[in-house]
Amino acid sequence: MVGSLTGKQESDIPEQATEDGRILPRTRLIEGLLAAKAVRVVLLDAPAGYSKTTTLRLWEREDSREFAWVSCQTRHNDPSVLIEEIVFALSRFGQVDDEVLMALGSPTPDLNLVLGRLARAIEEMDPFVLAIDDAHLLEADDAWQVIYTVIVALPERSQIAIATRSRPGLPVGRLRARSELHDFGMNDLALTRRESRELLTGLDPRLGERADQIHDRTEGWPAALYLAGLTSRADNADATEAVDFSGGDRVVVEYFRDEFFQGMDDWKAEFLYRTSILEELSGPICDELTGRGDSAILLEQLADENTLVVPLDRQGSRYRYHHLFADMLRSELARRDPEMEPELHRRAAIYLAGKGDIPKATDHAISSGDFDLAGAMIFLDIADITGRGRIATVDRWFAAIGDDEIARVPALTLARAHRELAMGRGDESFYWLSVAERQITEDSPCYGDLLMLRATIGPDGPEGMIRDATRGSDLLDPTNPFQVPARLYEGIGYFLEEDPSAEEILREAAREAASISPLIQGLALSFVALMELERDRVEEARIHITRARDQVVRCGLTQLGSMSMVYAVLAKVLVRKGKPEEAMEALEQARRMSEGMEDFIGWFEGVLILTICRTLVRTGQFETAANLADRAEEVVSRVAGAPRLERWLREVRDATERPNGAGINLTKAELRTLQFLPSHHSFRAIGEQLFLSQNTVKTQANSLYRKLGVNSRAEAVMEGRRLGLLEGDVA
Repeated sequence: MVGSLTGKQESDIPEQATEDGRILPRTRLIEGLLAAKAVRVVLLDAPAGYSKTTTLRLWEREDSREFAWVSCQTRHNDPSVLIEEIVFALSRFGQVDDEVLMALGSPTPDLNLVLGRLARAIEEMDPFVLAIDDAHLLEADDAWQVIYTVIVALPERSQIAIATRSRPGLPVGRLRARSELHDFGMNDLALTRRESRELLTGLDPRLGERADQIHDRTEGWPAALYLAGLTSRADNADATEAVDFSGGDRVVVEYFRDEFFQGMDDWKAEFLYRTSILEELSGPICDELTGRGDSAILLEQLADENTLVVPLDRQGSRYRYHHLFADMLRSELARRDPEMEPELHRRAAIYLAGKGDIPKATDHAISSGDFDLAGAMIFLDIADITGRGRIATVDRWFAAIGDDEIARVPALTLARAHRELAMGRGDESFYWLSVAERQITEDSPCYGDLLMLRATIGPDGPEGMIRDATRGSDLLDPTNPFQVPARLYEGIGYFLEEDPSAEEILREAAREAASISPLIQGLALSFVALMELERDRVEEARIHITRARDQVVRCGLTQLGSMSMVYAVLAKVLVRKGKPEEAMEALEQARRMSEGMEDFIGWFEGVLILTICRTLVRTGQFETAANLADRAEEVVSRVAGAPRLERWLREVRDATERPNGAGINLTKAELRTLQFLPSHHSFRAIGEQLFLSQNTVKTQANSLYRKLGVNSRAEAVMEGRRLGLLEGDVA
């Protein structure tokens, strides 16, 4: 995974390694780090060029513990991406439970659940050091919450080391007050006079006599000192000539331009400029950008020449430019050939997409300004993005592109609509559907995708869902990930029409979604369970909905509104199993998850609300059910041609509007006992299932008879069914 540096290297910043293998003098700092093993957090906080990464690498060489590395990039502000990166790094020497990654499988993962699992995994590991490099790129609070969770969970004798150019988003004061933090600032990381002299003399013995002067001019800034020494050695300059550095970024850029490239072949400089747009360099992608065929060899040579090219692995296949160097190269590229940079980004995007790295390809496509290309890539990956907790990433892309461009590009419009659906924002999804319908005609290659979006939202009711899903499926490639949702929405359409063919289609969707999308699987299993209940197969319904509930919990989907359906159906099954208290807990969970989902998809809200209403009726909560039925009636009116919803609504109205039904006030215990009366079990057998005595069950039954105005068990069952409190036999 890009960004994780797990292999031991001689030095992370080769510009600070001498030709014969001697490296930056850091004995003083390494001794300090080795002596600070009692603290949880080591903080290296200084501007660019203060050898923070190199210091950590040298510490790694001297420490007996395992080191795991995460080199931060902007994309790690998405907490899901950062967690995956940390898991990957730690997995090199300790097994991290797969359920940590599984819990990320949601557009909005439950971070508390994910972080809890990550913490438990870390607590069981042997002592280690986790190095977080370039942490200044982490700006999101959620990303820093991930880091803080790791800190709290660290086992004894383990540490986290953070290298950053700015203050981290951590409670530094609190950590310091608890003696859990040891920080090294700019003054600590600057070279002393002795260390400066040692470095400069190692680079060029002639610099020794001017070392103090150079040190004063650079204020001990390691990068500037090293660059001074490199230039003197490379061009055989007069070592007695003063080297004028102030230590500011502007001076460094000017120095690179004026001194570093003097004498360099134009073709080599052009290679550096053109490849500077890449975060990670390899021979093949550099060949793609430059038209060369020997980039791998050239990168190896540049790294050997200390041209600020940093190896990222021992095999010499992956490199990056030093950050200051890369900034200068990009600045120079923009100055020299402003029209070339977009084209280079476009080439990189196409190359990376061909290698399957869609997220990085998308970043380059956006940087190129080719939003049609970016849209194709985003929509290609939208099912995976929304199903694996990447909403923060897609939001970053949309923010960079802007709504005007999104509305212009059909693929982006479709992707935006699916994003809003995943987040439960019905009004926004309807808006972007209308934009897509104005853009996409039947002869468009995106028409099948538009039909799938229509099948999801269902503006034309069940008949339209079936029509759009089947036609869209025919137009899509058989391997398209939206083929599975097509089966789901076709099956739901038949379900709403009370067509028996719905069951097999929904079962098929559940099977196929098992390896593709826990969201689709959860919905499919919920509808299968509802059909089982309609046929009085309560135990089969329990198996299906329990499986769906377990998947929701395992994958951390409890923050997703669409999964409220699972808990609503679970509540109904629990009532049928004679467990009203557990049913109420499931209903409350469904309520919490569905908050803010008003004006969502009509068919979804209709099934959800009426399932809840029918459960409330069966638990004797007639007034609450009646109030909720008013909302259900409004929703059902928006779903044309859905006889199942219409029947459910009539049943709820019938049960809640009868005067004798509304006046019944059954206790939870009486309702639970009522569920068992249609069976042939004796009061003793019922008591054994409810963990009650025979006399208690008999007392509750007599109370039921009195409240229902009946004289026998058979009459109680008949009245319970008439009132909607019973739907069928309970085994």
